[in-house]
Amino acid sequence: MKISLAPAILMPIAILAACSAGGDSEDATGGEAGAEAGVAVDDPLVLDTEASDGATLIASSGSAASFDPECLISETGIAGVESPTTLNDFVEAFPADTAISFQPVYMVDFGSLCALSGGEEAICVIFESYDVEEYDGDIEVVAMGVYADQCRTAEGVGPGTSIADAVAAYGAARFGFSYDNEGREYVSFADAPDAYSFRAESAIGDAIEGEALRAPGPHGGDYTGVEGDGYFETMVAQPDAELWEIWISTPH
Repeated sequence: MKISLAPAILMPIAILAACSAGGDSEDATGGEAGAEAGVAVDDPLVLDTEASDGATLIASSGSAASFDPECLISETGIAGVESPTTLNDFVEAFPADTAISFQPVYMVDFGSLCALSGGEEAICVIFESYDVEEYDGDIEVVAMGVYADQCRTAEGVGPGTSIADAVAAYGAARFGFSYDNEGREYVSFADAPDAYSFRAESAIGDAIEGEALRAPGPHGGDYTGVEGDGYFETMVAQPDAELWEIWISTPH
């Protein structure tokens, strides 16, 4: 659902993180830790070798394969794929038969290139996609993202981690979103490494209807009674909130 490393895509995240760093308040615990669905977090990450019809796949020769299925998330990389500078660097870090999907339009003005697992995005790089219509290995990477539940930081935090467990690892959580950033919610933790940006989701939050304040997309914060002028922040998590995305700034 982060990052001067950043062209425009990373600036809103850094701004949200800065907003979330101030103030003294109690931790958002998010309730009981949620159950992992579909996979065990200690399973290795198994990558796909094919994709659904219509996907644009980019072939790797495996010339610089460094992928590690144990999928450790660090401040410099994911699963042994360390700070790729270009799309080609990312592609060649995977074994030759890996299904790697190219999307020139991932969000406004940005595209993605993702290694797949179980038909879903597992590990991605993000790039500026102005006038990009087809794959070019020399396109520069601006961030990495991880979505696979098997991937974890050294502190045990990753996609699928409950907010309660993330708070235990990284300190108090703050959720915030801005309509100037298309309403995307980000969550920061008091003691998490600066390289990480987090996004959360909640089935309870998604089910909110009527005039209650909520982030337009996936979100984990409870904004009941929150007021703001375009930017909204809370330290209260929805009871079932969990992480679904971690971004890593790429230090180039």
